Amino acid sequence: MHGDRMKKNIKVNYKSIFKYDDHHETVQFKSDGIYEKGFDKEKFTFYNNDQKIEIILKGKEMTLANGPSLLNLSYHRKIGNHYHTDYGMIELFTELITMEHDRYLKVKYILSDEHQQLSEVYVMMKYDFYGEENEAI
Repeated sequence: MHGDRMKKNIKVNYKSIFKYDDHHETVQFKSDGIYEKGFDKEKFTFYNNDQKIEIILKGKEMTLANGPSLLNLSYHRKIGNHYHTDYGMIELFTELITMEHDRYLKVKYILSDEHQQLSEVYVMMKYDFYGEENEAI
């Protein structure tokens, strides 16, 4: 085992905004979760109601699992992903535009189908280890 491995309980303040041509949708919630740091990656696991969400950061790449949907994001590279909708699974493409991370994760990515951009997505997540104050986004 590596000496820099860590697993801690966290409090998460999560917000995502999906911007479409004519409107936007916002998802915002607070949750308890687990933070794990390994040799070359960081992993956040938490829940929105009964829906499990995992965010894995590894260098300039990010994986976002939200229930049955799994999105792989990489800087300025379109990646095909299986995205769960009310109508079933569809293939959508993601492209990571920006990612900042220093106890506050800020991510912007583009979601598109094979023909056009569908939305710009902004994810903001503040996390604190238990015993530290959790500020609003």
